[in-house]
Amino acid sequence: MLLVGCWLAASGLAQNTRGQHAESVAIQKLQARGFNHFYNLEYRRALHDFQTLAHRQPWNSAAWNRVAEARLYLEMYRIGALESQLYGHGNPFLEVPLPKPDPRALAAFYRDNQRALRLAREQIRVHPDDAHARYNAAAAWALRGSCDFALRKAYFAALHDALHARAQASKAVKLDPGFVDPRLILGVQQFVAGSLPWTEKLLAHFVGYSGSKKKGIAEIQYVAAHGENTRSDALVLLAVIYRREGWNAQAVPILADLSRQYPRNVLFAVELAGAEEAAGQHQAALAQYHAILRRAQAHAAGYQRAPLDKVWYALGHIHWLYSQYLQALHDFLLAAHAPITYPRYRQAAWLAAGQMEDLLGRRPAAVADYRRALARGRHTPAGKAARRFLRHPYRASRK
Repeated sequence: MLLVGCWLAASGLAQNTRGQHAESVAIQKLQARGFNHFYNLEYRRALHDFQTLAHRQPWNSAAWNRVAEARLYLEMYRIGALESQLYGHGNPFLEVPLPKPDPRALAAFYRDNQRALRLAREQIRVHPDDAHARYNAAAAWALRGSCDFALRKAYFAALHDALHARAQASKAVKLDPGFVDPRLILGVQQFVAGSLPWTEKLLAHFVGYSGSKKKGIAEIQYVAAHGENTRSDALVLLAVIYRREGWNAQAVPILADLSRQYPRNVLFAVELAGAEEAAGQHQAALAQYHAILRRAQAHAAGYQRAPLDKVWYALGHIHWLYSQYLQALHDFLLAAHAPITYPRYRQAAWLAAGQMEDLLGRRPAAVADYRRALARGRHTPAGKAARRFLRHPYRASRK
């Protein structure tokens, strides 16, 4: 979620008559329900609610932006692109390419995104001083940039989108300095531009794209405290940024708060445990991971989508840290056999199982596990490590 399209300010509705007031209340309830589904990973339900909202307000660019964003996150979630580790400094054995997005999902996203942008432009043409219209255009460009960056890997297109998003968001803030939500787009772009390697930063500077990580984080923190419809987005971004920067202790309270607010979002719960583990809070992480397993076993709402492969894999590493190799082996084997397993976790789990077998002095079993890992890719980091350990048994000093 490092590049994220921003939630959109609700358009005001006239309430001069009882019927108009009732319609306004119905729209607000529908919007709130859509938001609740969205932040609880129920993207299909959110998409249905936002489509209903957009068809009731076909002129509303903000509503079509919500439809486009629900489509984008539905596809990102499907292929596993919503893990903060993918944009940070995680385990190299898990850094493998994601599955390609569905072209039909991309086409649907761009169709709704283009409609939102066209409506925003029409609104700006009629009312050039409308800060909300400017923001709706900025949000549409930001969403397009998120798709171009995260799914299409079209980085120059994403840069072009970002420049348009920043220009419109800046105009929105100038027109209405008290309008906080557009500042999230500006903060994200400040952070991203400030995070580029110096060679890319120099190139970006020539096309007018520059920024500061420090200023970007401060802007996102401000939106998290004072935003209207973007506070949750800002909190999610802060958690991702803090984890990316290695500030895991600061991410823990944010993720704990998000988990309480959106209890059906199992990714928040898993990320909380991961932040606790990375912060050295190993006992808290163990407790959190086991709580996730209990909820999944009890079929708690949202936990049917629990990434059990990731949970068992993380538990294995904690037990490994405490030299509890037999328990770690048990965890890694459960990760490898999880009902729904991303290929990167299955391969990494077989590799780690082999390492545990070596540490336990079970060389034949270790060789079998390394071969299982190797069968899932020879040229990935995990595959290369498996080939190495097939030649020479793993030793703890190599960790």
